[in-house]
Amino acid sequence: MANVRLENITRRYQTAIAIEDINLEIPDGEFWVFVGPSGCGKSTVLRTIAGLETVTSGNVYIDNLLVNDIPARKRDVAMVFQNYAL
Repeated sequence: MANVRLENITRRYQTAIAIEDINLEIPDGEFWVFVGPSGCGKSTVLRTIAGLETVTSGNVYIDNLLVNDIPARKRDVAMVFQNYAL
C-alpha cells in the first residue's frame, strides 16, 4: 500500500467544476470510503488518484511522489468500476 495526498485539487469540465480545492491525506495502511450523492465528485476524486482524469490545478502525490504527469498505467493503482464493458 501507499500514502496518498491531494493538495488543492480542482477539476473543471469547460464551465462546470467537478471538484474544487480538495485537500486530503490518506496514510499508508488506512482504509477510506467516499460516500455522497450522485454528482458530488466521488468518482472524479478516485479517477484523479488513479490517473484516469487530469487535474485542472493542484497536485496528486503517491508515496510522496508527484504523479500529475505520470500516466495511469504507470501509477500502480487499480480501480474497479460499477459497470463494465468487454
